[in-house]
Amino acid sequence: MPQAATGVQGCRPLSDQAMAKDMAAVTARSKKVELAEQAKLFNEAVLLWTQASEQCEGRAKDRALMSREDDQQLLAQISEALSAGPRCASGHKDAAVLQDMAKLALTERRWKEAASLFRKAENMWDYASERCTGNQQEIANRRREQSAQDGHNAQYCAPLFEAARESTQKYRSAAANLSKEEKQDASMVAETLWRDALDNCQGPAVLEIASNNAKTLARERGTPWVPRIAAASQMASAETPSQATLGSRKSMASTTGSALTSAPMALASVASAMNAPTPSLTTLIPIPSTQATPATASAAPSAPLESVPTKRSEPEVATPGVLTAGTTRFVGQFVRDEGATTISGSGKVTWATGDVFEGSMVKGLRQGKGTIVWANGQRYAGDWVMDKPTGLAKIHFANGNDYEGQVLDGTPQGTGRMRYASGDEFVGQFKKGEPDVRGVYSWRNGQRYDGVWANGRPNGQGKLQFATGNQYEGTVVDGVPQGQGRMVFAGGEIYEGQFTAGEPDGEGAFTWPSGDQYVGQWKAGKKHGKGAFTWKSGDRWEGVYDNDLQVN
Repeated sequence: MPQAATGVQGCRPLSDQAMAKDMAAVTARSKKVELAEQAKLFNEAVLLWTQASEQCEGRAKDRALMSREDDQQLLAQISEALSAGPRCASGHKDAAVLQDMAKLALTERRWKEAASLFRKAENMWDYASERCTGNQQEIANRRREQSAQDGHNAQYCAPLFEAARESTQKYRSAAANLSKEEKQDASMVAETLWRDALDNCQGPAVLEIASNNAKTLARERGTPWVPRIAAASQMASAETPSQATLGSRKSMASTTGSALTSAPMALASVASAMNAPTPSLTTLIPIPSTQATPATASAAPSAPLESVPTKRSEPEVATPGVLTAGTTRFVGQFVRDEGATTISGSGKVTWATGDVFEGSMVKGLRQGKGTIVWANGQRYAGDWVMDKPTGLAKIHFANGNDYEGQVLDGTPQGTGRMRYASGDEFVGQFKKGEPDVRGVYSWRNGQRYDGVWANGRPNGQGKLQFATGNQYEGTVVDGVPQGQGRMVFAGGEIYEGQFTAGEPDGEGAFTWPSGDQYVGQWKAGKKHGKGAFTWKSGDRWEGVYDNDLQVN
């Protein structure tokens, strides 16, 4: 008994001392104090936990052993870092400091500064990796990859993510006071921003949040998503890796020479026409089931009518021309197929969901001509092949869009015309519900694009006619002049040459209505580099420009 009492008395004070030393060691590690000091503290903690485990019993002993094991693992990492040498330790420490500074900038929404600091941390982790070995090198490599991802997200993802979050909050707080159309637009703007974040963010956690938010908005709205451009104030600080500046361009008038100053270029907005949303037709047609079990209007294209209840389980229907299969009602010239459990004929089929089909059926499959109207107001009228809406058809979507043309399995595919509820219109080729190959998109404000399409956007050779009266012909990337092209301005000016993000960039010639002309190099819409200016009179100046100014 006396020995047991002594053991218990020895356990408690030793555990208290070990816990205090443990806290001091962990605090020193979190504050990134010198590795030697960290090693000293963890060594002392391990010794105290060892003594406590020898004096304690039961849960107290198990606690001491687990704590000692944890401290031994941390001590091993610190010892390895110490053995790697001072340059390795210094690299780790400096990289960690840069990473912490970047995280602080990120929390304060200083996106560009955070991105720059993360890139510096990435470089420092790379430096540490070159000077470390073993586990310390592996740690440096993992943190370098994480810093690279964090830097990308700080620059390209965080502004979009924040804009999407704010847009969603504003939409939800104002929803009660908005009309149905305004709620639809606000919901689609928020979903568009979340989808933009999905395209530009990296990392499973961030992508899952963006995806869940986009899906929630779509589910709540109940209509197909069509991209909506957010207000400029929402996106003021956001940029993407391939972003083209869509704002109005400043005048590129030179400030040197009376003849030059009297002939301002007045280069109007090159890319502002594309500020309107470019169509992305997510228009998969939901087809209600033709099975005896009712399906909702959002069901995927259905299987054929496989099972009609037998006479033993289904009461006979006295009304002529009426058949029932479970909760599905057939009215018209329908008959049960002999030796099968399917129904054929023509007439009206009504599901319990409120969806209604009028047309012909062969062995439980919609075939030939037919019209289906969903409870939410969406409508398909056209050809059916083996229960699939395929062929020529007219579709009215619940969001107000109307399509007429070729359809494959419920999706616009081939030649067709889409009239948007916004007043815009696209006529041309569709692939999986989106403009593809070639077509003409006309905006309600008079803007127009006629040319090649890829991935649901204007990409390739085409003609742009702007609401301002400007006209462009040449290469277009994501709806913006990019590459070789020719812009004729409403005022009569003409630029022919290379474009980048909608602005003269590279080699090109600009001609004024007066006859004056500049031929040479451009950068971001301004004369920059070698070039020659020729006046109508025949006078000529040749030299170097810097940001629209003659330098020699």
